[in-house]
Amino acid sequence: MPEIIHKELSYSVRGVLLDVHKALGPSLPEAFYQEAVTVGLKAKGIEGQPQKEFEVSYRQRRVGLYYVDVWIEGGKILLELKVAAQILPLHQAQALSYLKVTGADLAIVANFGAKSLEDKRLPNFLRDKVANLEWEPQPVSANLPYPELTARLLQACHRVHGELGPGFLHQVYRRATMIELQHQDLSYQYIKQIPITFQGRQLGMQAVRLIAVADKVLLATVAVGQVDEALKAKLQARLKQLGFRFGLLVNFNRTTLEAVTVQTIAT
Repeated sequence: MPEIIHKELSYSVRGVLLDVHKALGPSLPEAFYQEAVTVGLKAKGIEGQPQKEFEVSYRQRRVGLYYVDVWIEGGKILLELKVAAQILPLHQAQALSYLKVTGADLAIVANFGAKSLEDKRLPNFLRDKVANLEWEPQPVSANLPYPELTARLLQACHRVHGELGPGFLHQVYRRATMIELQHQDLSYQYIKQIPITFQGRQLGMQAVRLIAVADKVLLATVAVGQVDEALKAKLQARLKQLGFRFGLLVNFNRTTLEAVTVQTIAT
């Protein structure tokens, strides 16, 4: 039977989590639980630092920051707090991503969204390896406008997702994707804003965060629970405004990479 990592400390931390859940009840905003847990840890003489900052890197280049919910005893435990119906595989995959970034010994995912406290321990047994995220490359339809380029883009995005895992902000994946495009010798332009016009009149400038690849594909990188119709419609509008035929909407905040193709509608 494998040795339990930081057994006594874990037991004490779980006691604090139970005390907080009992006192506050379920389904409050996460910030309340974070502060209460920090107070409870201090009362037990346990060092707990909320919102500790770490750099996220891709191919040895900084792409953003990650803030640990509660950093315990200098990295013995990384505490990830959730307010959800239950702990999902995505939450565990996110915690594995955070273990890799921080080098913590153990992650504990604690969920305050249910009637009883739910917690999951994830030891850092794979310090130098990426999270084990399933990926099955899908064949790209020859009917798409740019099937070969689309296949290369999906491969590049998969590499980013496999290296970083889920759980970071949009801009982390966007920066990492542009680094990977450079590595793959794919030309691109980063579009930060576009003019919005109506009947020949410019209404103003709209901030966007899109990657135009090889002047053919408009790539939108997101980190959301699910790609919905509103996101698709938004990218479709951007395609029309920028004069593109084809776009790729890629969601990194999943246990498997989610990619949706979007095309302009003929009028």
